[in-house]
Amino acid sequence: MHESLTIALLQARETAMGFFRPILKRHNLTEQQWRIIRVLADNRSIDFHELACKTCILRPSLTGILTRMERDELIFRLKPVNDQRKLFVSLTQRGLSVYDEARAEVEQGYCAIESAFSTEKMNQLLTLLDEFIALTEGTEKENALEETAQASH
Repeated sequence: MHESLTIALLQARETAMGFFRPILKRHNLTEQQWRIIRVLADNRSIDFHELACKTCILRPSLTGILTRMERDELIFRLKPVNDQRKLFVSLTQRGLSVYDEARAEVEQGYCAIESAFSTEKMNQLLTLLDEFIALTEGTEKENALEETAQASH
């Protein structure tokens, strides 16, 4: 069973994305671009590292994706004058328009999933996934505490 968990999660992701890929294709967006747009729509401006975490995109890949999105005038990047090591990312007006246009269709995709799977099961699934994801948050905190303790010795 343990070996099949990750495969089952990947298969579930593929099933879910089947509802959304045609929508993204109509808006000329990749899955990664849509994840970035969704996160940026909820955050006026976000740090590059936080964006990588929230979108589950590795930082080297994110750099290339953001370069293309900036070229397409979907996002813009800002470096604070007081800290050139930091990089913040925001949606442009065009990026916000793309989000607004696609959002209604994406909502229809979610409605189709709920219709096929049921609202109750969808809520159960999301609750279980949240609990499962929280396992890593506890582990990350424990690892950070251990590293801090080791560094102080």
